[in-house]
Amino acid sequence: MSRRRPPRPWVGPVTPVDPADLLGPRGLTEDVLRGDERDGEAAHAPARFYWSLLTAERKARIESVVEARLQSVTVVLDRLLDPHNTAAVLRTAEGLGLARVHLVAHQAADGLAHRRVTQDAHKWLDVETHASGALAARRLRESGFAVWAGHLDRAARLYSELPADRPMALVFGNEHEGPSPETLAACTGTFRIPMAGFTQSFNVSVAAGIALAHLATARRRLLGRPGDLPEEARVQLRDRFTLLAAKLARRMKPRP
Repeated sequence: MSRRRPPRPWVGPVTPVDPADLLGPRGLTEDVLRGDERDGEAAHAPARFYWSLLTAERKARIESVVEARLQSVTVVLDRLLDPHNTAAVLRTAEGLGLARVHLVAHQAADGLAHRRVTQDAHKWLDVETHASGALAARRLRESGFAVWAGHLDRAARLYSELPADRPMALVFGNEHEGPSPETLAACTGTFRIPMAGFTQSFNVSVAAGIALAHLATARRRLLGRPGDLPEEARVQLRDRFTLLAAKLARRMKPRP
C-alpha cells in the first residue's frame, strides 16, 4: 500500500518578475490549486486579510505577475482533437501572461485539458467557451480584436508580420482539418509560420507557442509596459492569487 506523499515545499522564486523575462507564476503545487476559488465581493475580505499575512517578497511576486497580464492578446482553440494539445496551449498562454483564452470543444463531452499537462494553468486563466469558432471570431471582432487564423493559403501573412497595434486573437483549428470554412470567413485574415524542414507544419501547441510568444512581445513593446489590465481587474486578480497563496500556506502547516 503506497503512502500519500506530503505536499511539496515552495520552490519557486520569491523575487519580482523581471519585465525582460515576463515569466508566469511558478512554485505552486498541484495540491494548493485544488478546489474552487471564491468569486465576487465575498472574496475581497478574506483576500485582504491573507494579503496582510504575506511576506514582502511574496506580495512583490504576485503584484509583478498581475502587472504583466495581457488582455489584448488571446487565443482561440477551435475543436482540437487531442486534449494534451489543448492543455499545452493553455499552459503556454498562462506562462506568457495572457489573461483569457477561448475554447470550442470538439465534442460536447470534452472537458478542460489533462491536469498533469496544464499544471492547473487553466485556474490562472479566464477560460471562455463558445459554440463554434465562427461565433468566437465574430464576438472577438465585435469587441475590437483583429482575429487571425493559422491556415496555409496564398493570402496568409507571416506570423511575424501581423500588426500588434490593436488587440489580437490567434485562432488554431482542428489538428487534421484546421479552422472550419465558417471560422475562416469570420476572421480578419490568415497567417502562417514558415517551415525550414521537410515537415509541412508544426504541432498545433508548438505553433501556438511560437506565434503567441512573438505577438505578446510585440504587443508589450508597443504598449511600453508589461500588461494592460485596468485597475479593477488587477485588484480582482490580485485577490484571486492571494487566496491561492493562502491555500498553499495552510497545506504546508506542519502536522502535529
